[in-house]
This record gives sequence, structure tokens and C-alpha cells, in this order.
Amino acid sequence: MENLMRKFECELAVVSDVALVTRFNREVGNRGWVSARAYFLEALRNQFANRGIDYSIVKDESGGFNLDKKVILSGRKLNF
Repeated sequence: MENLMRKFECELAVVSDVALVTRFNREVGNRGWVSARAYFLEALRNQFANRGIDYSIVKDESGGFNLDKKVILSGRKLNF
């Protein structure tokens, strides 16, 4: 699975900030769960952090994402 994580990180590293938000928004409301999705979401969180994008509005108490609402990017911060 380490290869899968690397694949997601490489894919996300080359997209724009707006595309990252679009990728996040595609996950909103999706209740399905597989290990590949966990790796994708971890790679997405890493990209937000690496780029200095404040994603605290969607961060849950365990450090994962709250995927209940779509977000927009305002400057360097995610908002509803």
C-alpha cells in the first residue's frame, strides 16, 4: 500500500490548489470506505499542509477530515 500512497502524493503534488479543493469536494457525502480511500485522503491532507492551506474547518478530532460539507478556498484557508 505504500506504493499507492506514493501514487496519490505524486498525482496531487502537480495539481493546482483549486483542483485540490475540487478533489476534496468529490469526497463529500461519500460514505463508502476502502483502504485506498484512506491513503488518498491522507495524501490530500498532506498536500493541504505542505502548501500552507488552513484546512482546520474540516479537520475532525482524530486529525482526519469531516466530509459533511463542500468547501471553497479563500486565500490560504478553506471555508464553507
